[in-house]
Amino acid sequence: MLLLADSGSTKTDWRLIDKSGDCLVSLKSKGLNPYFLTSDEIKSELSSKVLDKIPDVNRVVFYGAGCSHPTKAAEMAVVLDEIFPTQVPAEVNGDILGAARSLLQGEFGIACILGTGANSCLYDGRDIIGNVPSLGFILGDYGSGTVLCRDLIRELLQGNIGEGLKEEFFKKFGLDQRMILDKIYNQPRVNRFLASFTPFLLDNITDPIIHSLIYQNFRQFFEYYIMPYRKSHQDIPLVFTGSIAYHFEACLRAVAEEFGEKIKNIAQHPMNGLVNFHSQTFVNY
Repeated sequence: MLLLADSGSTKTDWRLIDKSGDCLVSLKSKGLNPYFLTSDEIKSELSSKVLDKIPDVNRVVFYGAGCSHPTKAAEMAVVLDEIFPTQVPAEVNGDILGAARSLLQGEFGIACILGTGANSCLYDGRDIIGNVPSLGFILGDYGSGTVLCRDLIRELLQGNIGEGLKEEFFKKFGLDQRMILDKIYNQPRVNRFLASFTPFLLDNITDPIIHSLIYQNFRQFFEYYIMPYRKSHQDIPLVFTGSIAYHFEACLRAVAEEFGEKIKNIAQHPMNGLVNFHSQTFVNY
């Protein structure tokens, strides 16, 4: 049996599949980003939410936010091998490789993630051969849920959004300025806190300030995460996965047209594609 995981910073999808690709177990846990959780915290989540629901595992393949760096991938592999001991060491990859394999399968192309975080890669049909550094929400992640909502908070607190909408926001989430600043500067997992306001953006997308910050973020995403690949690869497909790409599809496609791009596919989740990829690629589970 193969245990597959696709983990973002917010949640993790798990599938236990047999060699035919049939799903035997499907479940969710919280996001397991090793930049935001310690090894002990990850072990605790796996032990309490996953382990007892998995009857038998011969191999583990994990795709995760924060796991593109070899050091973090190695840390995650140690934890997985301890929780799910198998004859074959756990394989840990970044979530961007998971997105590419899911949406492109064996096709050459550009794969992108727009969810809580943001990333992109150049994919040769099996592995990543080019990657613009993601850098996280402080230095990058344009268009991600975290950065979109960070910009929303800035506009709210600076008084650039109408008073009525500002009051609606505070009432809806039970927050005030002091509480927001404390969460951002003094509490852990600020990325998840910020990204939790995404539904408010979607509900108020016609507000001029909100509309503008969404479009500007998506333009920055294309400029930073996509256009560098186009210098040498003009005609390969472009695909997206992630909650932001999925729910803001109309905005994303409109910005793509501004750059002369056509998005081939937008999938909310990569797991179904990963099950298909691995059921065709790996036979010894």
